[in-house]
Amino acid sequence: MKKKSKIIDEGINGLGVGIVNTNSKEFKELQRIIIAKSQKQSKKKILENKLLSLRFQMESYLINEDKMITEVGWFLKEFLRELKIKNKIFAEYIGFQESNLSALFTGKRKINIDLALKLGKIFRMEPTLWIHIQSKNELIRLEKENKKEYQGYNIDDLLRKAS
Repeated sequence: MKKKSKIIDEGINGLGVGIVNTNSKEFKELQRIIIAKSQKQSKKKILENKLLSLRFQMESYLINEDKMITEVGWFLKEFLRELKIKNKIFAEYIGFQESNLSALFTGKRKINIDLALKLGKIFRMEPTLWIHIQSKNELIRLEKENKKEYQGYNIDDLLRKAS
């Protein structure tokens, strides 16, 4: 027996992405239901979702091949903003001077292993996420600053010199 395929007006655009009619009655009803449910969430659950969203942003940043740099400190600053924790209080909590925390926010100070472990415990995430973002940023910077030097390295040149 042959299966019949149903054609949906919104369909698929050939790129594997569904087309959603945001003006449809069904979409507006779904949107209303989602908003109503989200408004019933506890403050704790809303905060958990915001922190989860930040973690997803960090993970997305790592896999994004764009060469734009987002400082690891920017992510930390966003966590503190969502938690409504003052920089001074947080700096004291992790054993930092407030000026060093500010330098971290702007990228003038780097995340080290000790700080990554603390942040991992505090925000319940893998400490390596913080380190990987820092490393990605350092690689992008170094490659931009010394682009010509690194272009000279390749396997063919190495093999020629070795033979």
